[in-house]
Amino acid sequence: MFQNTIISDELSIHKFFKQLNFDLYLTKPQLKHLESIVNAMLSKGYKGKMSDIAELASQRHRTSITRFLASSSWNEDFLIKALKKLVVELIWSKSKETNKPIYFIIDDTISEKTKPSSKAKNIIEKCSFHNSHLKGKTVYGHQILVSLLSCDGLVLPYSIDIYDKDFMSKIELTQKLVESLPKPENKGYVLCDSWYSCKAIFNSSEKAGYSYIGAIKTNRVIYPKGHERLGVKLHKFATTLDIDDFDLVTVKDQEYYIYSYIGDLKDRKNVTIILSYPKDSFHKDGSLKTFIALDNSLVPLDILTQYTDRWAIEPFFRDCKTYLGLDGYQVRSEKSINRYLAIMTINYTYCKLYSNESYHFNTGYKSAKKALIKSKITYIYEAAATGKSLEEIFKTLKIA
Repeated sequence: MFQNTIISDELSIHKFFKQLNFDLYLTKPQLKHLESIVNAMLSKGYKGKMSDIAELASQRHRTSITRFLASSSWNEDFLIKALKKLVVELIWSKSKETNKPIYFIIDDTISEKTKPSSKAKNIIEKCSFHNSHLKGKTVYGHQILVSLLSCDGLVLPYSIDIYDKDFMSKIELTQKLVESLPKPENKGYVLCDSWYSCKAIFNSSEKAGYSYIGAIKTNRVIYPKGHERLGVKLHKFATTLDIDDFDLVTVKDQEYYIYSYIGDLKDRKNVTIILSYPKDSFHKDGSLKTFIALDNSLVPLDILTQYTDRWAIEPFFRDCKTYLGLDGYQVRSEKSINRYLAIMTINYTYCKLYSNESYHFNTGYKSAKKALIKSKITYIYEAAATGKSLEEIFKTLKIA
């Protein structure tokens, strides 16, 4: 007997799957299995172990869970396409309702794994060495590229991909994602950190109907007055400016000195670039941050304020690593990993939409978890009332 026979359809992820038309892409046993996995992840405080899912999902063995991810005949791409369709509908509806811009946020994170010994037979596929900005060193694992869509406080995942440098560069993958978007309802902006601020992504953003706001590396060359012929690097140009050349502004309760340059970049004409120092770190080594916007109609404060919407991706990484096993998953084949990430993204979106319109993951996660507990207690009460023995109840709850 499956665990989700205990859980009311009204309280489970069952209704969400029906909304996404997953019954078109999965057989009934597959759909039941997927429901069980998601419910188990929610009820456990999941860290990524298949044994945790097997313990809570059903009477099937761990190998059955592994087989469902590794070789069962279903296509995770269809599920993600259905999820993307719903996410786009919700974000575009929010933009139409509020007249607020749509933000497409892109960043990557590392899911660190233990480097296998040279004698290991079953290694985790698609792992390699990556530079970790968080740890300040090279680590072994998967680099995962994530994109989110955001409008007026509603932030939902759009894509999640393992970066495979032998197949496609991060720039090419990002271009592909940007160009897959429908035109924005009103204004639209692609938001990225400095690694992605390049001509190719600028062009793809504009082709898709979006402007671009992002951080930019301080070694990029600009051509201000006095440097028209050879140009000057941003960090060198900053040293020629005095504090009186800057304006003091407040962004998200923090004060910054900012200077605005409108002109040419080495590979892009007529852009706005903001040079920024924290109020207490003017001209201190390493404190200069620089940002670029293709839309010159934006005032500097608007550029910085809109750029902060990019930070919404950090809670996504944190929540998925803390609650949904993004750091700890133990599946090994490429297909299993892609399916696992798809299920994790579906689960995250479900929690967001389960949050009673607050759209906070933690609120939805806790609500869904409480609903599972209530359903289990309701099952015990009703089973006892209909005369089921304790042994039958224990067996169903997998505590026999």
